[in-house]
Amino acid sequence: MSQEVFESEQSRTYTLVRPRAVRAGAPLVLVLHGLRDTYDSTRRYCGGSFDRFAARDGAVVAYPDGVDREWNSARKAVMLSRRVKTIDDVGFLRALAEQLVTTWDLSAQPYVVGFSLGGQMAIRLICDAPGLLAGAALISSTLPAPGNRACSSLPPIPVPVLTFHGTADALAPWSGGTVGLRLVPGQRRPFFGKGPHESVPETLEWFARRNGIDGAPVTDWLHTGSGWAGRIAYESPGVPPVTGYTVIGGGHEIPGPRWHRFRPDTEVGGGLIAADAIAEFFGLAHIGPGSLPSS
Repeated sequence: MSQEVFESEQSRTYTLVRPRAVRAGAPLVLVLHGLRDTYDSTRRYCGGSFDRFAARDGAVVAYPDGVDREWNSARKAVMLSRRVKTIDDVGFLRALAEQLVTTWDLSAQPYVVGFSLGGQMAIRLICDAPGLLAGAALISSTLPAPGNRACSSLPPIPVPVLTFHGTADALAPWSGGTVGLRLVPGQRRPFFGKGPHESVPETLEWFARRNGIDGAPVTDWLHTGSGWAGRIAYESPGVPPVTGYTVIGGGHEIPGPRWHRFRPDTEVGGGLIAADAIAEFFGLAHIGPGSLPSS
C-alpha cells in the first residue's frame, strides 16, 4: 500500500494497493469513497475486503481522494462543498486510470466500485465517459431522479452493473425518494435532503434498458449465513448483465466485514460479502492470486 500524488490540472491524491508482482494485463479497480470519507475509513467500512482484489485476484486497486472528500457526482444537489460542483472528477478519474494502465501495463478498461456518494460518481462515469469502464458496482446508491440528475446525454455504451442495497437504509431509501439524514427508516422529511432518487428496482431497470435488455428479470433468494438477500438479475444474450442484491434489514453500509477501533469487529449485511460478489460478477477471481507487498 502506498499513498501517491497525481499531477494533472491540480494535484490529487490516491492510495494504491497492488500485488508484489503485477502481471501484464491485470485488472485495475477504482474504489470511490463516500461523503467525507478517506481510504482509511473506507477500508474500515469494508473490513479491508476490497484489498482482496489485489491479494487474491491480482488486480491493482486505487482509492482516489475526492476534493473536500466529495465528488462532483451524478446528482445536481450540492453536498457540503459548493466548489466541488466545479471539479472535473470525470476527467480526473479518466486521466488517473490512463496513467495507471500505462505505468503498470494493465487491462485498458478499469472497474469502478463506489459506496454512497462514490456510487453516484460511478453513475456519472458510466454516463459521461461511455466506453471507459469494464464494469461498475454501486453500493448504497441509487439513480437520481431525472430532475436531480447531472449525467450527460451521450450515446450509451453498455456496461455490466452490480448493485448492493439494504432494505433498512435510512439515508438512501431502497424504495426511492429523497436521500438525506433520517433518524429512522421511513422518516418522511429527511434532514439535509439531497433531492429525489429512483428506487432500487427502478435503478436496475434503467441500467438494464440502457444495456439493451428488454426481458423481465429473474429473482432468487440467497441465505447468506445470518440473513437473506434477494438477487435480481437482468440478462440477455450478447449484452452486459445488470444484477442487484437486496440485503434484508441491511443499512447504509458495505456488506461484509467491518473493523472497529474500540470494540470487536463485526460483519454487516447478513453474511453477504460485497467484495467477493464483485470479484465473481466481473470475473476477477478467475485471473489468479497475487500477494500484497509489505507496507
